[in-house]
Amino acid sequence: MVSKTYKAVSTLLVLLLIGAVAACGPTPEPAQEPEPTAVVEATQAPAPTTAPEPTAAPAAEKPVIVMALDSDLDNLEPTFFKTDSAYYLVSNVYQSLLHEVYEPDAEGLVLMGTNTFEPDGAESYTWSADGQCATFKVRQGMKFSNGKDVTAHSFKYGMDRALLGPGYLASLMALGGVTDANQITVKDDYTLEVCAPQKTPMFEPVFAFNVIPAMDEETSKEHATAEDPWGTEWYKTNVVGSGPYLLQEWKPGEQYVVEPNLSFWRGSDFFQNSKLIVKLIPNPQDRVLLLKSGGIDLTIGIPFKDVDELKNDPSVQIIEIPYSRVRYLGMNNKIAPFDNVKVRQAFMYAIPYDTILQKAVYGHGRPAKSIIPSDFATSDQEYWPYDTDPEKAKALLQEAGVNGADVELAVRLSIPEDVEAATWIQSALSDVGINVTVNKMADAQYFDKLNKHELAFFIHDWYSWLHDPFYQFNWMARCDMGTNYVDYCDPEFDKLFDQGLYEQDPAKREAISVEMQHMWLDAAPWAPLYHPNWIIGTGPSFKGFAVDFGLMLQYAHMTKTP
Repeated sequence: MVSKTYKAVSTLLVLLLIGAVAACGPTPEPAQEPEPTAVVEATQAPAPTTAPEPTAAPAAEKPVIVMALDSDLDNLEPTFFKTDSAYYLVSNVYQSLLHEVYEPDAEGLVLMGTNTFEPDGAESYTWSADGQCATFKVRQGMKFSNGKDVTAHSFKYGMDRALLGPGYLASLMALGGVTDANQITVKDDYTLEVCAPQKTPMFEPVFAFNVIPAMDEETSKEHATAEDPWGTEWYKTNVVGSGPYLLQEWKPGEQYVVEPNLSFWRGSDFFQNSKLIVKLIPNPQDRVLLLKSGGIDLTIGIPFKDVDELKNDPSVQIIEIPYSRVRYLGMNNKIAPFDNVKVRQAFMYAIPYDTILQKAVYGHGRPAKSIIPSDFATSDQEYWPYDTDPEKAKALLQEAGVNGADVELAVRLSIPEDVEAATWIQSALSDVGINVTVNKMADAQYFDKLNKHELAFFIHDWYSWLHDPFYQFNWMARCDMGTNYVDYCDPEFDKLFDQGLYEQDPAKREAISVEMQHMWLDAAPWAPLYHPNWIIGTGPSFKGFAVDFGLMLQYAHMTKTP
């Protein structure tokens, strides 16, 4: 029996802004950095990709790792939102210019990202004298899984797809200061220049995202249509990447299999396993039983109610990582009665935060008291005014002219902690005169209404890949942002965002961030409930659970002792 609780995520991530500024001059989940859309029903598995001729075979003793997840691959196109399972795969079959450096714990059980970055698809990069342009020297000899060369043109095309194609990646690149494809120039076949006259502290991490990878333009053109010039429909179920792993098999609804790409530039010694088999097992109790019996080596999403018991079970290891995912109570600011700020404030005073933390996640988390989590640089946890106070809630409802109201609270039936939290919210609001009906919805129905901004009152969650306050502000609070599901909009807030995003003086940037946090709390757009811990279960001999700053699993480090 091994049980380890890590503070590495919550402490190291505070340093992202500082590290990025020093180097350049910050999720889930989970996922769910931005939220996954409804699952795409695959009618058949994609044809397996074929690796270029390997230069060396993996050592025979390298183990096969079996992992169980609760979600299937829904969309393999890098530019689109997807399930956590699909994000993990994309992060390993595609390759970006940069890569995060990992640091193992003393036992080698967990490797955490250090928020420092090293060349990956690039073998080096340098900055211009004015600090506005980065020149990347692309590593020569790399191949796509179809055997074609990876060049500077491949990375340029991948960035062009992100900026000009469909999907959310243009917004992501803008956070690094790149908004126009003309900012990216191929100098020769293996030299790429990226300029950002308004560079932000997030420039370097953005180019470590595997969702902005090298892409083969010829393959895209082969599968393009007049309506789909980027070939996105084909890429939803097919991969042509240059990353460390190759997708060899996908049986939708059952499992997928990846194997090391032995032509990957790091060489065969980089891989600590010979294969990963990833099984789709939606029921968490089934995953726990398989883990205890040795049928799987790794699973994510252990039920919170089982954590303490499993920590005393010699057949498993429990890894518990505090991180910045936030579960929140959404109130659509455009739908009555939540279009009244006093009503939103009243609801926030009514919520039994401490009870929810103990009852919904059995204490495996921490309080959330700002839009900016406590492990982000510039977070202000002291301004929080909404400690549970039913009498204050009643007074605000009276000021708002609300003498009793009927509201429906939407939750996902598949998330037991949300269902549990809903019962406590329902009870607390009843005490202040609000009648709440809890609507336990199937995922597909919930996300359909969420993505259309049709849910008036709901529980949801968010994890920011980059642990920078302006990354969080961008997705969660800017006017007209699709992931701002409560439709909060304040033009003055957005003006401050534009100032702070590009501000290079850390003290001025912090002051802007703090002002925005106060403004947001006063408006009470949604109620932060708590930050859950990330719970991972492994077999007793497993080692090498590696995650980057976006909580993307890194397959190559996974292994187990005989």
